[in-house]
Amino acid sequence: MGHIDVNAVEFSLSDGRVLLSDVSFRVGDGAKVALVGANGSGKTTLIRMICGDISPDSGQVAISGGLGVMRQFIGSVRDESTVRDLLISVAPKRIQDAAQRVKTTEELMNTRNTEKDQMAYAQAIIDWGDAGGYDFEVIWDVCCTEALGKSFDDVA
Repeated sequence: MGHIDVNAVEFSLSDGRVLLSDVSFRVGDGAKVALVGANGSGKTTLIRMICGDISPDSGQVAISGGLGVMRQFIGSVRDESTVRDLLISVAPKRIQDAAQRVKTTEELMNTRNTEKDQMAYAQAIIDWGDAGGYDFEVIWDVCCTEALGKSFDDVA
């Protein structure tokens, strides 16, 4: 099963100040944990290490299994990502690929709408189902209802 291992991680800022010193922990499969600390204490830096965006100065970060990440969009007022876009971005690759095919063929239907486009759209919908897209939508609906108080269809 999956886990996250952080072992003796050290990280200093570019000005030489130590941000993380001898940080070690293990998060086991299925565990629900919170990373809590004051502003500037290194929470985001540590998460970026776990995601593989940056490396520690010393120590190790090891991950087994999958890791889904939904990034913060701080100060991104112009970001037009939908909840659907964000959920697809952390879904398995087969779902991402099928979603892209649906999106591409929907755009063709909205611009040209030829018989060939209609057939491509129909195939993309079939592929979405075969990839498990509808199963994911059911899960996303439960998550959206619990977290946002609105159905997936209402926020997607």
